[in-house]
Amino acid sequence: MIRPAASSFIAASVVALAAAAAHAAPPPGASGSGAEAGTVAPLVDRVKGAVVTIQSTKFIRRLAVEDPWARMMREQFGMPAPRAQREKQEGLGSGFIVDKAGIVLTNNHVVAGADEVIVRLPDNRKFAARVLGSDPPTDVAVVRIDKPPPDLQTVNLGDSDRVRVGDYVLAIGNPLGLGQTVTMGIVSAKNRYIGEKLGDIDPRYEDFIQTDAAINQGNSGGPLFNFRGEVIGINAAIINPGLAMNVGFAIPINLARQVAEQIRKAGRVARGFLGVSGEDFTAERAAEMRVPFAPGALINAVGHGTPAAAAGLRSNDVVVEFAGKPVDGYRRLVSVVALLRPGEKAKVVLSRQGQRVETTVTLGAGGGGGGSDSVLGVDLRPLDPRESAALGLGAGEGLAVTAVDPRGPASGVLEEGDLLLGIDGKGITLARLKAVVARLQRGAHATLVIQRGADRFALRL
Repeated sequence: MIRPAASSFIAASVVALAAAAAHAAPPPGASGSGAEAGTVAPLVDRVKGAVVTIQSTKFIRRLAVEDPWARMMREQFGMPAPRAQREKQEGLGSGFIVDKAGIVLTNNHVVAGADEVIVRLPDNRKFAARVLGSDPPTDVAVVRIDKPPPDLQTVNLGDSDRVRVGDYVLAIGNPLGLGQTVTMGIVSAKNRYIGEKLGDIDPRYEDFIQTDAAINQGNSGGPLFNFRGEVIGINAAIINPGLAMNVGFAIPINLARQVAEQIRKAGRVARGFLGVSGEDFTAERAAEMRVPFAPGALINAVGHGTPAAAAGLRSNDVVVEFAGKPVDGYRRLVSVVALLRPGEKAKVVLSRQGQRVETTVTLGAGGGGGGSDSVLGVDLRPLDPRESAALGLGAGEGLAVTAVDPRGPASGVLEEGDLLLGIDGKGITLARLKAVVARLQRGAHATLVIQRGADRFALRL
């Protein structure tokens, strides 16, 4: 089970995690600004002033529930009807200051739905703040202190692409409400996909740095530092301590930086659109296709009129590099494309029947255009006849999911790249789906057939 590293909103009590943490030995002869043999205290002293605690509050209106007996007694004795209650829920997380103008980076799940946000500095000064914007698909949020003091300390952002497995790292945050806490470990792995929700949040673009530096509830949004004192990740999630020890995940800072820049400039994130569906290219698939194996993203279908089609991509192509970044699976391709903006050009390196092919694609806007429509907060594109035939569908049947509104009812259920193949035993079209949705709103049920990569499954609606 994956948990967000932020403390969840609590009504009555805080559940403490009881687990013994493995202590990493100080690296012998560590080099880098702020590091000394046998201690990392100078490094901590240099960066800790920019790490903050974020207190978030939201107010929920709870409807009053009355059983028939209580209602009868109330009406008999003329007592007033119960009123809805306004419930205050609070949460704690961490963040770090990136600009003296009061700009703080944190996780979306730390501030999601918050009506009030307070930023507390390490010296316990508190400041009201507001959320400039957030991006649930990457779990990144930008908070701004309303009246920042002139003596704010800021962090330096590093380059997460240069991080190596085995690098020493420091995590700083406010776990379990204890106050600022420092833990140390190494980078355990890169490009991790964990595939589970972070509490109520379901990030779509996952490319986590895994670390064994102890991270607990309340660390969410806090920085993961390298030994040069640069932030290389935002701490975001942990494996349930009942199942594993010191398995934490951080969002690469290169991803977070690009998201934050767009939020600060436009208040939202615009992502490039390629227009393909696919799966991980495996040794088994290579054997079936009788081509040499190298990790990559196998293209199953290319949408008609999409940027991918214009660039000449075809079904059964294997993408091994995109925009200068290696691609070792379909999820990696989706994440790399999501880092780019509409209109950007990207070099694509692919293997076509075992031969290296290079091309350039100009990305479109998310949603893809080309006759896309929206149902239940999901942008859908009808498959062209060639795509439908490849999936065994009739002409005009089948829909591709091109975007999912993170606030919509399908968030966490459908994903970008999903193919909708049928509904209630029939081939699916936009008109048929809309008709079924209308019946769903009247209490009916339906069964939707979905293909996600190489997997095909049914979903009861």
